[in-house]
Amino acid sequence: MGRIDGTSSALQYLRSELEPIHRDFYRLDALTVRRGLRLPRVAVVGEVSSGKSSVLQAITDIGFPVHEGRGTLFTTAVILRCTSVAKAEAKITTGDKNLASGTSVRHLERTGKEQDDLVGIIEDAKSALRIQPTDDCCPQHGVYVKLSGPDLLPLFITDLPGIRWHAKDQDDALLCQQLAEREIQNPDVTILAVVPAQNGPKASKLLAIVRQFDPKGERTLGIITKPDVASQAEQMEFARVATNMDPAYKLGLGWHILRNRSPLELGISSPDRDYLESEFLSSSPWSSIPPQARGAWMLRVRLCQILQDSIKKSFPELKEATESKLQALEAQIRRLGTPLCTVDEARGYMFKVAARFQALAAAALRGDYGDGFFGEAMIANEYSPSEDGRVRKLRALIRDLNSAFALVLVTKGTQRRNTYTERVGEEEIHIPPSLQPLVDFYHQPDPTPIPKGELVSQVELELSANTASPGFATETLVTNLFREQSSAWESIATTHFELTKSSVKAFVEAALAHIVGTDNRVLPEVLKTFVDPFFAKKSAEVEVKLEELLKHYKEGNIQPHETDLRRILLQGQRATENQLDLHDTISAADLGSWSLARFNAESAVTQMIKYYDFALQTFTENVILLGVENCLVSQVPEILTLDRVFELNDTQLQLLATEPLETTQRRTALQVECSDLRAALRACQRHQNRGFSGNLLHSRNSTEG
Repeated sequence: MGRIDGTSSALQYLRSELEPIHRDFYRLDALTVRRGLRLPRVAVVGEVSSGKSSVLQAITDIGFPVHEGRGTLFTTAVILRCTSVAKAEAKITTGDKNLASGTSVRHLERTGKEQDDLVGIIEDAKSALRIQPTDDCCPQHGVYVKLSGPDLLPLFITDLPGIRWHAKDQDDALLCQQLAEREIQNPDVTILAVVPAQNGPKASKLLAIVRQFDPKGERTLGIITKPDVASQAEQMEFARVATNMDPAYKLGLGWHILRNRSPLELGISSPDRDYLESEFLSSSPWSSIPPQARGAWMLRVRLCQILQDSIKKSFPELKEATESKLQALEAQIRRLGTPLCTVDEARGYMFKVAARFQALAAAALRGDYGDGFFGEAMIANEYSPSEDGRVRKLRALIRDLNSAFALVLVTKGTQRRNTYTERVGEEEIHIPPSLQPLVDFYHQPDPTPIPKGELVSQVELELSANTASPGFATETLVTNLFREQSSAWESIATTHFELTKSSVKAFVEAALAHIVGTDNRVLPEVLKTFVDPFFAKKSAEVEVKLEELLKHYKEGNIQPHETDLRRILLQGQRATENQLDLHDTISAADLGSWSLARFNAESAVTQMIKYYDFALQTFTENVILLGVENCLVSQVPEILTLDRVFELNDTQLQLLATEPLETTQRRTALQVECSDLRAALRACQRHQNRGFSGNLLHSRNSTEG
């Protein structure tokens, strides 16, 4: 009975109940959070000679040493694990009577002896620690026995020295209490609080200590021992305590009663012990206690259920971690794409890809973002054009790019910024915060500020230098002024085309990556076959279109439409006449020589300014509609069509159908990992759904009030 070999009926039962659930939860933990699922842990606490070691022996059939009159001398911990290979290890810890001072650890050598003989290990430890027969207690020492094997169960049992309220050495008494408190404050520990019946429940101070660390008794099971030596009054009182109906002693896990072996019964077998206990507890007043709260066998049943519940507390966290990991693995599998083996499979797959791409591209151009690909709504001013969330909402991004382009043309498209104020109604332009990141992509210098009067004076000098017709404005002069003023348009429009092309290409790549995945060779082949040629072609077309839109302003006749021209000249004449009224004090001779040159200079500048405004609006609209929209954006769905897939030859399809060996192996490994996770989760769910509680008396007591 002193050996721990897993052959006893008690250990076999405990193993059958605890090993499967611990194995399944341990496996799920190893596959997810990898924190190392703790062993079910039990600590037996009680006063000296309360029967603690006998309780452990009744539960496990392990012969925990009992020292007559002295109780447990030092902490004895037995750590059991179920493994395929048997292994045994024992170590002792030594220290002084101050817990804060630390301890030293050394292995206990047991050459040629039974490694699983607990009684022998304890005796060897006593010799190694030089404990004398007269020593009352040695709480500063400890023995830790680690055993593993195929027949063992996962369990961590701690037998602590009994608490001594009156001891020869008060340091020993204090240390015994501190050891108990340190052990039971661990939230993973199930507490077996042992109370002997012969002293009456009021005489025990143990519950007060336990409730400091487990106020509701949610992990405390009270164990009543030595009922056969209690007086009749004590028996009646403890019989009521055992039903867990006394508010003063009520525990979340309830109570249980055991009959300890008498000194004459120490040598009898466990079945005989259980029979004698059953006969005794069937008599009055113990027969009033529910059967599930009496005897060693039912204590094993209850303890198994309690420990199973403690293991299952980790299930919500493990379930969440498992689902999160499954989502990540499935996303990786999707990125690897569909495994393709033949040309026909590749063609069929590419037909599906093309149809899906057509749907996404059409939705993006409509601004219909209901598909999951587009994700949740984003805040525009938090993203640049390269951000994936903004790129996917293509129509919204194109609209913002066009707005930014128009703003840059208005604010930085002119060579000179006029500082005059006669343009009545013009308001200062403010760039919205949502467009500022886009505007910042245009590295265009600010216009040179110049007063209108200074510009007119410069033109007047040029007119005066014209020997052919001094003082008269010419179409060439106005044209030159306009072309100088609009010289930044080409670079701004080019930047807009590049930004738009980059954004559209990013959308196309994101859409195809969403459809075919990113961790395979299909995406690079699709990009190389369909996407890259499209954008190379469109870049050339856009370059030609830009030259076409600028040709009129760079080389042609810049005169506006006849109706617009009359309006421009009329506005310019009125402005000049108003200005001439300010100089009515000038002599007629001076006015005659001044007014002709000045009038024509004013006229030339006014014509240029007015025409610039009309031309700016026209150029902006042409770039956006004829350039960006017609040449590029509207053509996106044509990148990948069913007809283009049909035109692919077998060689091109073979490239799409064949994937590298490492991709196949990676997909298989991910699928196996997903399968293992699902199997482990199902195994834990089966335990979770059993739905019992460690307190078998809880429902009955609740209904009885």
